[in-house]
Amino acid sequence: MSAPAKTHITYLDSIRGLAAFTVINDHFVTAYDLPCEDSFCKRILDYSPLHIWWDGSAAVSMFFVLSGLVLSLKYFRLGHQADLNSFKLIPYMTGRLFRIWLPYAAILLISAAFYWPTVNSPLLKTALPATEWIVNMWRNHALTPIAMLRESFLLSLPNMVVLLPQAWTLTIELVLSLLLPIGLLLAKQGSLWLGLFSVIAVFLLGVSPFLLHFALGLLIARYYTVIANHLRPKPWLRRFILLLGLLFYTAISTTAHVFGETFMWIVTGLGAGLIIIYTISSHRTQSFLEWPILRQLGKVSYSAYLIHMLILLCLTPFLLTQLELFSSNHLWLWLGAWLLTVISVQLLSLLSYYYIEIPSISLGRKLINVLQQVVKPI
Repeated sequence: MSAPAKTHITYLDSIRGLAAFTVINDHFVTAYDLPCEDSFCKRILDYSPLHIWWDGSAAVSMFFVLSGLVLSLKYFRLGHQADLNSFKLIPYMTGRLFRIWLPYAAILLISAAFYWPTVNSPLLKTALPATEWIVNMWRNHALTPIAMLRESFLLSLPNMVVLLPQAWTLTIELVLSLLLPIGLLLAKQGSLWLGLFSVIAVFLLGVSPFLLHFALGLLIARYYTVIANHLRPKPWLRRFILLLGLLFYTAISTTAHVFGETFMWIVTGLGAGLIIIYTISSHRTQSFLEWPILRQLGKVSYSAYLIHMLILLCLTPFLLTQLELFSSNHLWLWLGAWLLTVISVQLLSLLSYYYIEIPSISLGRKLINVLQQVVKPI
């Protein structure tokens, strides 16, 4: 059985959009705490599956499983064996660099422009107090132009990333995506080869545990149609997979201190994989994820991921001062600031998508066409 002919699947974009939305929520909560002031309420929200709506760590696991799935799916159109004849190394690597790095560099430059007037001025005092995390995000880290330039090299970021602190995931994403041809070759030999290579690389060679997430996504792509056809007529099995996936997916925030960070990254990655497996076998869930608002979240998810910290640092404090003109209630201030932050991120991400992402992708394609004229395909 083969993978679907249409390999750009919008409901997978929607899942990525929801994951990016979760990261934004996570950073807002980290910056301004939870909406309730009562400690019992905070414990319920923080140490229960309810924290899924701001569980940014789990969302990172979802990003990497989705990446492995989406990047490899089109190479399994003919069945379980990857069609490596359609894989062109130079165009692929060029496309990934222009897809990931160029928008990152553009948002980094914009962030640097806002950094200079912000770093030497105190954060606006608001009735909803900001945490030390967001107060010191820029103000406690003086950057020189050379240090800013260093942060533009995604493949070799400094230990402390200041302008776009979420960029640590992009370094891993770029490296793993460039390893896709190796993953496809190993999968061609058999899923066991891919699994053994990933386990050895992570536990013996010290490679990022997100390699396991990427490999899991690749395996889901390999068996995409088999999984869907096997599970669709079995609703109870699908629901069990979803429940198990949600339990694993929400585990890291409540149990990482018990089992260790690496183990819990693996657990949340497995949870993300199970949620995706459920989704590709459920027409109802796919229809839900096709809602226009969710598709919109997916379309601008990368720009939202890049730009949201800039909004939190520079715009959200101002929005809070304006909200205080209407109310001093803690809950209403929190909800209002969160809603306006989310809306601002989405609107600016839409501009970034059309004026940064699409031109970057187009420029990459033009360069690929030029390279294909002068370089023989590999």
